[in-house]
Amino acid sequence: MRTRGSGSGLHVKGRKRRAKVVWLGKKGGNGIERKLRELQRSVPGSQGIMEVKTLYQTIENYIILLEAKVTILRSLSTLYGV
Repeated sequence: MRTRGSGSGLHVKGRKRRAKVVWLGKKGGNGIERKLRELQRSVPGSQGIMEVKTLYQTIENYIILLEAKVTILRSLSTLYGV
């Protein structure tokens, strides 16, 4: 869905809990900085991290943790026949 507002940019909403994309032009600051802030909000425990390298390591660890959880849940699902 694409909506038009007062010309301030593009606003797209997804279904349920999917990500929404907001383009604010120059108001939102540097695009990379804005994306890094979004990553910090998405990954638990990374809000206070200032260095990019440390942030990337934290994100990598979080992704590995999520993958391990998925593997465990799949194994349990297969074991119990769900």
